[in-house]
Amino acid sequence: MLGRAGPAILSAWAALALGGCAGTQVRALATDTGQSAYDLSGTDLRTLSAEAARLCPRGHAVLREWHSSGQLAGVNADSVSANEMAWAISYDVARPQAQMSIVCQG
Repeated sequence: MLGRAGPAILSAWAALALGGCAGTQVRALATDTGQSAYDLSGTDLRTLSAEAARLCPRGHAVLREWHSSGQLAGVNADSVSANEMAWAISYDVARPQAQMSIVCQG
């Protein structure tokens, strides 16, 4: 269904999938209580929880967390057009994403 563009699109997809593995990103947040707070983002909540434990060895409270599996139901190289696959690649909709906001205790 992808025709001659299929291999190029799949190669681009693989490059983005491998190149998009930036790991966990941590951003310090300002608080009025003096407690350390962070906004974490990455690909899965388990990794973010481990990073939260590292940042806050005395424990932490999770203010919010969110996770998307990043899987598009029924999407594969044989079931979508080249344009649809290019859209999925360019908007990074098929990559798992997770976010967590925490406040350190103690």
